[in-house]
Amino acid sequence: MSGGAYRLLPHTADLLVEVRAPDFPSLCARSAEAVFSLLTDRRRVRRSERRSLDFASEPPEELLLSVLRGSLLLFSLDRFLVREADANMEGGGLALAVAGEPMDAGRHSICREIKAVTAHALSVKDGPSGFVARFVLDV
Repeated sequence: MSGGAYRLLPHTADLLVEVRAPDFPSLCARSAEAVFSLLTDRRRVRRSERRSLDFASEPPEELLLSVLRGSLLLFSLDRFLVREADANMEGGGLALAVAGEPMDAGRHSICREIKAVTAHALSVKDGPSGFVARFVLDV
């Protein structure tokens, strides 16, 4: 399974995900969307609610890990599914705004259980064509 902004890479266990974006805030937003694309069909998720998550300034890898874990907590704790995400650097930290809705078992099916986002093999690289992140999801 792959989407336009991310792709799955070969990995011995779990899911190794690669995400590309023109800048770091977009990388964080696309990474959050990738997590939800691997959970469910995001095309079926309505943009009926908005939620915000704020993250303190950290090195890029740690900040991305916080964003990914915070995004997964939206589903794990609130059963909230994300259709779209947007991120901006604010006050030295990162603000992630998401649009989506609570899970409705009649309209949403969960493709796989994602137990955790791990720090194993996590990387963020800034190159001439933008940012590239790789991270492992424990399924």
